[in-house]
Amino acid sequence: MDFFNAQTKARRNSRWLVLWFALAVCAIILIIYLGAVLLLGPQAHYVEAGVTTIIDPEARMSGMGNFTWARFLNWEYLGWTVLSVGGTIAGASFWKIFQISRVGGALIASELGGRLLARETTVAEERRLLNVVDEMSIAAGIPSPKVFVLDEEESLNAFAAGMRPTDSVIAVTRGLLERCDRDQLQGVISHEIGHIVSGDTRLNLRLIGVLFGILFLTSIGRGILRGSRRGSNSNSRGTVLLLGVILVVVGSIGVFFGKIIKAAISREREYLADAFSVQFTRNPDGLAGALRMMGGFGTRIEHPRAEEASHLFFGESARRFSLFSGLFATHPPLAARIARIENIALQEVQKSAPPAAAARAAAAGGGDLGFLNIGLDAPAQLVYAQAFLADLPSDAGRDVHTPEGALAAIYALLYVLTDAPEIRQKQLAIITSAYDSALARNVCDCAVWLAAHGPRSRLPLLDLALPVLGGFAEPEKQRCLKCANALVRVDGRLSPSELALAHLLKSALGFPRARRGLRLESLAADVSCLLALLTCAGNPDDVAARAAYRHAITQTPFGDTPFPGKSMLRPEAIDGALDHLAQSAPRFRQKFLAACVAAVRHDGKITVAESELLRAFAQSLDCPAPPLLPDAA
Repeated sequence: MDFFNAQTKARRNSRWLVLWFALAVCAIILIIYLGAVLLLGPQAHYVEAGVTTIIDPEARMSGMGNFTWARFLNWEYLGWTVLSVGGTIAGASFWKIFQISRVGGALIASELGGRLLARETTVAEERRLLNVVDEMSIAAGIPSPKVFVLDEEESLNAFAAGMRPTDSVIAVTRGLLERCDRDQLQGVISHEIGHIVSGDTRLNLRLIGVLFGILFLTSIGRGILRGSRRGSNSNSRGTVLLLGVILVVVGSIGVFFGKIIKAAISREREYLADAFSVQFTRNPDGLAGALRMMGGFGTRIEHPRAEEASHLFFGESARRFSLFSGLFATHPPLAARIARIENIALQEVQKSAPPAAAARAAAAGGGDLGFLNIGLDAPAQLVYAQAFLADLPSDAGRDVHTPEGALAAIYALLYVLTDAPEIRQKQLAIITSAYDSALARNVCDCAVWLAAHGPRSRLPLLDLALPVLGGFAEPEKQRCLKCANALVRVDGRLSPSELALAHLLKSALGFPRARRGLRLESLAADVSCLLALLTCAGNPDDVAARAAYRHAITQTPFGDTPFPGKSMLRPEAIDGALDHLAQSAPRFRQKFLAACVAAVRHDGKITVAESELLRAFAQSLDCPAPPLLPDAA
């Protein structure tokens, strides 16, 4: 998958979304304005007439006798309509978007009745689901998403949601969990992973936030109608009833626009996610089998709020009337999707994704993103992920799926980066002081496991631990980060691997990024700083590091930027540079990461330290980076 091309398309769709939203709001404002003129306009030209004549048909008709079309343009009514209706819609949308940006995909999963699946669960179906999510995440190079189960839904469906790969969730219905076999489940989960890595989940959540404002008018109208039944004054009750009916009718126009917008954005991306699933798993039968199961058992979601999130789901989640099914459908027909999947022959899949040897040869070309292309070497990455998960420790205190095991894994990753006994003793003392001696012992045991499995196991283990830590309460997150910072600084220096792990930890714990207005020239120092750090990590010799830097910097818009001094490579400067680059356009980030690949490939090999730094860079820029395979150096 060309990740950045998918991101650019998602941005383009976001611009169209804004345009469609603006047109929908303008249409709603225009309809309400015309209704206000027709109801209030005629009476406004009579001194004796009052607002109560709105509900008097005779008074209204007498006023219409002297009403002209020119009086449809009433600036006072138009101004109040724009302020009240437009302000209500915009306020509701901004509030929903703010909620989503703070909580991420977990907000939608919880609102739909989802139950967060405990990582330490022993239920066989739930354990199988977590294993499939973990192996697909490791192979795709993203932190393992949180997993939710919609316990009240017996149909077969699923969805992914999240603003970034690091805060994404995957939710499945109880019916899917219990009825699908492992291959079918893997096909569905890889489809949802495809949505995450392509940036679809971010667009989908923005769509929910934007449409919430349009649908909010209907909610207000229904609330007014329910409240009017308890009114005592017949005149006021009639006015309130009229207002409620108008809001419901106008809100239904918003619902109409919302369904069309969701359908226009969602359909083609479902085909692309299906293609990603087949390419990634090399098992078309798994995904096609899941779709056939859905055709038999149904995909409808019964939750009252399912309509808001209908475009997120794997299959059509709402009932459609046959007359408008084609217009409002957010997903292609199941039969059409199955036909496409079964027509994708394995040979065609292999043409689009070259085998491992060809992929590595292409990656050596410097300017290509190489192993950052998702799905390029998918079978080998998937096999690696499955073997890695099968060999994880499962005893108490070291199981990375538990809070205690995740903490032990994180601190062990920092503990193994030094061989000096006196430094290790100081690190264990820091852990014991912050927690207890039991955790310190678990860190030592986990460090033994890491040493036996080699340095390439560090990042996959980190991917499994970070989502667990992300569920901690704020005080626990602060304590974890404080202890990790103490561990990396105990020897008075910061290695590239320590810097990469510390940055990934900070990002996963949800600490906000620095914001600033970006200009292209202002990014020159950031790009120079990060490329210099990367070349120094892979080339102990200063001459070789500078040569790799010169080769890489020429692939950016800042080709004449000199090699920065060592004083510029401080941890604070690195964090700030990554935060700044994260705000740049997808194509600029693509060029930067291509320059990073050119830097690490300059000497013909990739060290573990380089791969960890590159992974930290990529993840900070919301780009998945698959694991470095044992024979990829």
